[in-house]
Amino acid sequence: MIRRTVAIAAFLLFLTFLHVIALGRSTVERKQLSRGEGSAIVLPSPFLKIAALEFKGLVSDILFLDSIAFYGGTLNRAERPRVKEWEWQWLDKSLSASSDLDPYFLDPYLFGNAIFTWEAGMIREANDLLTKGSGHRTWDWMLPFFTGFNYFYFLQENEKAAEFLMEASRRPSADPMLASIASKLAFKERKTETSIQFLEEMLQRTDDELSKQRFRKRIEALRGILLLEQAVATYQKRYHVKPRSFEMLIAKGLIQNVPEDPYGGKFYLEPSGSVKSTTERELMPHRKK
Repeated sequence: MIRRTVAIAAFLLFLTFLHVIALGRSTVERKQLSRGEGSAIVLPSPFLKIAALEFKGLVSDILFLDSIAFYGGTLNRAERPRVKEWEWQWLDKSLSASSDLDPYFLDPYLFGNAIFTWEAGMIREANDLLTKGSGHRTWDWMLPFFTGFNYFYFLQENEKAAEFLMEASRRPSADPMLASIASKLAFKERKTETSIQFLEEMLQRTDDELSKQRFRKRIEALRGILLLEQAVATYQKRYHVKPRSFEMLIAKGLIQNVPEDPYGGKFYLEPSGSVKSTTERELMPHRKK
């Protein structure tokens, strides 16, 4: 029995030795590849998971450090574009493989988001990476927050932005103001009812009295907008034309009066049928022109 145990241990040590050599060789090949022209080849994650044995975290670190080292080596390049398209693809695959091996490792997600969005224009790739991390790091509000920001700022997809910001706001230690940001985006996408429901949920989850006051005020404003939106929709369905004013809604008995804007402004009706407020800045996000 002792001889058999020793033989098994020796065999495992031999496999480990071969494994380390193989990893070292693959690292050299990756570095050589990144200096040349060609395709962005990274060993597939399933193969890396098998080859890494119990060293998945170590291999994940190696891939991540390789990515940082390579990117850093491009900063002094004089040519434009500084980073070639195939090199961006290599970085994407390398960071994806790193996060596959250790999905709880935060750095690849943050690094990938930083370089893919602002420099490479690879917003979808950045969001794919962040979404993967968010699915594993379920306590971390930053990853869905960054995903939501990317959808809003770079892709101008406000509904998707609201979805991820809502998710971020529900996570531990998240700033309660994320709920307000999400509700603004939801309102912009004509999701007023969803926005109200979400804010009411956050109101129940918030202990800070100042935040509660802000949520109550926003909920009141959105309820006024929702009342007017529903009346406009009913008028259009019933009479097959869009109302030109709120007075037409009052004349048909669809509303008794125009609700007051708690922010001190006035609700008004656009020719398109959209309900807006003169204090729209309180309800909708800002963006520098």
